[in-house]
Amino acid sequence: MRIRLLVVGLVCGLVMCLAVPADATIEYTPIDLIPGATPGLGPGLIKPSETFGKEYSHDMDESTTLGGGTPDTEQVIAWDGVGGTDDGLDYTGTRPSFDTDSQVDATAHHADALFRSIRDDRAHLIFSHDDMISYYTSGPPIPVASGFIAATVPSAGPIPLSGGSTIAGAGELSYELAGDFAAPSTHGTWATQTEINGMPLPADVDGVELWGPEPGIEGDADKYSLQVDIFSAGAGGPPATSVWNLSGTPYISHATIVTAVTTLLGAVPDGAVIPFPDFIDGNAAINLDALMVRDVIGDPNSFDRSPDGSPGDQIIFSIQQILSPGEPDGYYATGSELFVLDASLGPAGVEYLEHGGHVWDHDYALTELLISPDLIEGGYGVIDINAIEAVGALIVPEPTALALLLTCCASAVVIRRRRV
Repeated sequence: MRIRLLVVGLVCGLVMCLAVPADATIEYTPIDLIPGATPGLGPGLIKPSETFGKEYSHDMDESTTLGGGTPDTEQVIAWDGVGGTDDGLDYTGTRPSFDTDSQVDATAHHADALFRSIRDDRAHLIFSHDDMISYYTSGPPIPVASGFIAATVPSAGPIPLSGGSTIAGAGELSYELAGDFAAPSTHGTWATQTEINGMPLPADVDGVELWGPEPGIEGDADKYSLQVDIFSAGAGGPPATSVWNLSGTPYISHATIVTAVTTLLGAVPDGAVIPFPDFIDGNAAINLDALMVRDVIGDPNSFDRSPDGSPGDQIIFSIQQILSPGEPDGYYATGSELFVLDASLGPAGVEYLEHGGHVWDHDYALTELLISPDLIEGGYGVIDINAIEAVGALIVPEPTALALLLTCCASAVVIRRRRV
């Protein structure tokens, strides 16, 4: 009898082990917020677990169902900041003119909460970078004679940079403190892999949106980009689109982004390419992959000029790294230039973002954002930023909510005194 029971127990145990998936998504825990709470500014840095309405896109897109990590194109994930996740928005089937399922590589809300504060260098920049870059086997002298090689950037930090700072890995989120509150180029890790998704750990965060509804599964990332922008150009449909609306209509054309980028970086030279996911050259290589939006003029589904000539709808964006072996530094675009585009000024009015006490331009990337040679076999390569957002120091209740909270606290004190 004992032998039979032992055998039955072993069999049952084996069945139970086989039935439990190796990875199991950690349950999402909503943040308990006072109604009307908004992000506030200051020298401190709010924690991910205190930041509400968080969404991220993974490369490759995936779902949290069936144990997590299940491939699911155009699926965005809600995360709670302590490892819990759940499925959020899914853009699949929303575009009548381009119904091909693609990979999401940038997300934003049409009224990103701290957009103006980022422009004023008073909010802290949050960013991630690609897990795949191309590097050169040796750096300048000029011109670069050696070929470029694909490199995998670690998903977990710290990642040492040439400027002396360290940032998070490709599956995490880094920060740059606002210039109003810190020394220039103050970088570090804001959210680790285990805070973003405890199981399975993210390998490459390529889109982030904060300050949406809570729980984050409701989602507010109503602007997004697909990889690669030029792929959205098809027979009978609209021209290639760089930014889409959640409603399924184009928001900003690829042509607009091309004009903006080439205004600052010059024409795309012969031989310049993006190697991932395929070798693409010319203007087609310009691919928007990080985004913030401030749409305040007219219809939020259109990128509009102001009727009186004042600032119009605006975006902050970055593009995918573009290699150019014939260039002195080997790059047409490092992928870490951050551009600001104002609809009222047109593509010719594009400028670089000033944040963290410096300009996010080509020269800054080449001097401050080179990856440690120890991580790329002694080579020469630059990080490729592929997600941007902004945070502050704390959460501030709206005045009416704060007054209600103070009233409740005062009432609680009175009641306690009466009981005493």
